[in-house]
Amino acid sequence: HMPISTIAKHAKEKYGMIVAVDGAHGLLSLPLDMPNLLSAGTNSHNNAANEGYVDIYLTNAHKWFSSPRGAALLFCTNPFLRETILRQPAVVSHGIDDGFLSRFLWDGCRDYTAQLSLPVIADFWEQMEVGVVRKEMQYNLLEGVRILISHWHPGKCRDHGDDADAECVQRYSAEAGVTLVPIGLHAPNMVLVRLPDRISKSQDSERKTSTDAKDVQDYLYSRKVEVPVKCIRGMLYVRVSCHVYNTGEEFENLARAAMTFPTI
Repeated sequence: HMPISTIAKHAKEKYGMIVAVDGAHGLLSLPLDMPNLLSAGTNSHNNAANEGYVDIYLTNAHKWFSSPRGAALLFCTNPFLRETILRQPAVVSHGIDDGFLSRFLWDGCRDYTAQLSLPVIADFWEQMEVGVVRKEMQYNLLEGVRILISHWHPGKCRDHGDDADAECVQRYSAEAGVTLVPIGLHAPNMVLVRLPDRISKSQDSERKTSTDAKDVQDYLYSRKVEVPVKCIRGMLYVRVSCHVYNTGEEFENLARAAMTFPTI
């Protein structure tokens, strides 16, 4: 995953930048340590052993955290930023002059069901043991990617002559050209896997386009498979995600459905 703290430290110390992180997929999928991640706005980081370098961190709750849509979180411990660039939200209502929390909390006619559900969802994940949940999602994702590669690119990712297991896929899939980058550099619990050659690459000199990606995505949807298809550098990839409820059978269904996509 991206070394957020290292990048933020460099941006702040070398360029004096305000660092805002779009951490849409961070909640639950990553062990976020906000006290050590966030900057409190002090003049010297050397005087604050536990102070981080990120000024603002935003994340959504409806993704891996699994809340209803409409709940997001904004973290900022810097008093100066709270009263300047965060002084006024895009939508204002009563509470605008009652401090940082109130000005963002009540913004007019809104359904607050998603926000009110957060404590219950947090209790659920705590009971499930968050560390165990993260490991299960990662394991299932690697197994899913292995299934796709075995169907779409047999023999491309091998270990000592044998078809690779999930661990080998994690280490060598990018080198074999079947994932866009090493799996560890993808966003948490998501991987871009290249579609079979006859679909992902053009048979002539022309590169694939976003229109081609949409055609494949619409076809897969017609086969009861929902997955984003992305065109990157003229080739087509599926962006697969894996939560605790996803199964190997679903990856098998995706693999088989893609193989039936008609090409000329």
